[in-house]
Amino acid sequence: MARNRSNRQLGQQAIGTAIRVNKAPVRRRRVVYIAGYDPRPPEGAKYDLLKREAERFCAREGLACEITAPVHAEDGATASWTLSLSGPDWRTQAEYLFLRWDDIVAADFQHGFFSRLARAAVIFFDYLATGTIARMGKTFHRTLFLWLYPFLATGGMVIASVVAGLWVMRLTGGPWSWLAGCAATAAVLAAGAWLSRRTFIQHLLDLWRFCRDFGIGARPDMEARCERFADKILEAVRRGDVEETLLVGHSYGAMMILEATARALARDEGAFAAGAPVTLITLGSCVNTSTLHPRAEARRETVRRIARSDSLLWVDVQGRQDMINYYQDDAAVAAGLLADDARTNPVVRRLSLSQLLGDKLYNRFRLNYFRLHYQTICANVRPHPWEYVLVVAGPQPLADRLDLRHWQAVGADPDRYAGAHLPNPPSARLAE
Repeated sequence: MARNRSNRQLGQQAIGTAIRVNKAPVRRRRVVYIAGYDPRPPEGAKYDLLKREAERFCAREGLACEITAPVHAEDGATASWTLSLSGPDWRTQAEYLFLRWDDIVAADFQHGFFSRLARAAVIFFDYLATGTIARMGKTFHRTLFLWLYPFLATGGMVIASVVAGLWVMRLTGGPWSWLAGCAATAAVLAAGAWLSRRTFIQHLLDLWRFCRDFGIGARPDMEARCERFADKILEAVRRGDVEETLLVGHSYGAMMILEATARALARDEGAFAAGAPVTLITLGSCVNTSTLHPRAEARRETVRRIARSDSLLWVDVQGRQDMINYYQDDAAVAAGLLADDARTNPVVRRLSLSQLLGDKLYNRFRLNYFRLHYQTICANVRPHPWEYVLVVAGPQPLADRLDLRHWQAVGADPDRYAGAHLPNPPSARLAE
C-alpha cells in the first residue's frame, strides 16, 4: 500500500531562498570527495574512474579534458588532483581533494571467512531484534533485499555444507564415514568462501557490519578519521579562491561526508557563510542503514544538524534502480525530524538510471547492481540534468543543474529533453 510522501521525498522541492548558492558561471571549483566502503586507493579506483569517465564524456561532447596525476599527502590521509574542461569559449578547473579511509576498509577485509560468519550472525540478529530490518524495509524495500542478500547467501552455504556432509556420511557408511562427511562439509565451505569473495558477498558482510558498528559508535578508528576529515573540510571552505565548493559523498561515503561536515559546522559554522557557497552532495546514500538502528542517536543528530542548517545546501540524488540507496526518502525523517517541506535540507532529486544510460545499456547492466550504484558518478549516455562530469568540472553553476524545471522536463519526456539539451548553455559560457 502506497504511503503519502512529502514534496521533498518526491523530488519536487525547489531550492530554498534562504540558502546561498552560486549563480554565476564557474571558472574554479573545489571538490572534497569521500568514497564508499572500498579498500582500494584512489589509483585503481575513484581517480581512474573519474579520468576515464571525464575523457569519455569530453570525447562525446567535443570538449577538451585534462587531469593531473594524484598527489598524496605525506600522512596518506588525502590525495589531490586537478580536473580541467574547456570548450570553444570557456575553460573551468576543479580542484579535487580525496579524503581517504581505504586503509580502514582494507584492515576490515583481513578478517577470515569464519570470523565473518560469526560477525554476520551477530549483525543479522541484532538488526532483527531491534526492528531495524523492519524499518529499512518500510523505508525502501529494494534496499532491504540487497541487505539480506549476503546473510541469506552465507546461511545457504552453511546449510549446503552440512547437507553435503550428512549425504556423504550416509553414502559411504562404515567407521570412517564421519571423516568423509567432515571432508565434504569443509570442501563445500571452502568453495563457498572462494565464491563469496568474488560475488561481493564478503564485501557486503563487511559493509553492513561497518554500517552498524559506526552507527552505534563502535568504530573509534573511524570517529578519529572523521575528525581529520572535518579539519580538511574547514580548510576547504575557508579558502575564498573558487566560485563554489562541493562536498561529495558516495555510497556509505555519504554518511562520512555528513559526519565530517556536521563536526566542521560545530567548530566554525561562520566559515560556511563567509566564503564561496557550499553544497553537500550525497549520492547512492545508505545512511539510513545506520541511522535506523535504535542505538545510533549520534548519527541521527548528525543528519538533523545538516538538515536544519541554512549555512549550506544539502542535495541528495537518488536513483530508482539503485538498490543500495534509499529512494523517495528524506534521510532527516529517519533521523527523527518531521516530513515537512518547510525545512531547507535536504533537497532531494530523483532520477531513473535508465534515463542516464538509455534502454540498451541499462538492460545490459540491470542485474549488475554495483555498476548501477556507480552510475551517478559516471558519465551518462543520454543527456540529463545530472551529469557528474559537468557537476564537478563544468562551467554551469550547480544550482542551475539542480533547477526543478529541468528535472520535471526530463521526467515528463526524456527523449525530448535529450534532443533539446545544451550541456553548456550560453549563460554559463566563459571567456578564456
